[in-house]
This record gives sequence, C-alpha cells and structure tokens, in this order.
Amino acid sequence: MLLLDIKRYIKQHHEVSLSDIQNRFDLSEDTVKGIMTPLINQGHIQVLSADGCASGSCSSGCSQAKGSERYLWRDKCFISLSIPIQVI
Repeated sequence: MLLLDIKRYIKQHHEVSLSDIQNRFDLSEDTVKGIMTPLINQGHIQVLSADGCASGSCSSGCSQAKGSERYLWRDKCFISLSIPIQVI
C-alpha cells in the first residue's frame, strides 16, 4: 500500500524532493531510497539529482537544492535502455 501511496503523491505533486516524501510518510532517507527503486524501475518516476536534471546539467537559477534528490512524475514511461554501440 505504501508504494501506491508514494506513487500517487508524486503523481499528484508532479515533482517532489526526497525530504518531501520523508516528511509526508514519516520515513528515513534510506527507507525512501529503497522504496523508490522499484517505482523508478517502472519508468513513470525519474530521479533528478542535485547536480543534474532532466535536460542536462543545471547551472545558476536551478530550483533544486544541493544534495537533495528530487523525483519527477512522467506521464510517459522513462526507462533507460542499455544498448551496446560499436563505433568502427
């Protein structure tokens, strides 16, 4: 049930920080990160790290706080594919 509640929370707010989830569900940082793994693997939630974002590296004016992961809801699945490429 907790996985679905967190998934709904992120979908409703579109973008949330790790601390938002911690505070809302009264969970530790390690617990949140562990719970987020299967949700991220499903492809609807994307991790935005403090040193980068969905569009590339952030520079000045970025709304992300340093040292805090953010989670973004994606209506279309966002799954990284590992495709080997050989350059000749």
